[in-house]
Amino acid sequence: MTVTVVFALLLVALAWFFLGGRDRAPEPTAHRRADEAIDYTELEQAEREVREAPDEESVRDWGPGVQKPPIV
Repeated sequence: MTVTVVFALLLVALAWFFLGGRDRAPEPTAHRRADEAIDYTELEQAEREVREAPDEESVRDWGPGVQKPPIV
């Protein structure tokens, strides 16, 4: 009897692990504070500049909230 109960609890835990939380996608930033909102306009601008950059060096250390490197 005890083995059956433990096996049933194990199955429930595995089902919860594999099937739980699939109804919503995770936020793009894992450790973001609750009062910080994602600035989608700035994020889109940064992604566009990376896609349109002439070379890899010009966008290597740039992202939202970081100063752009000087143009040489």
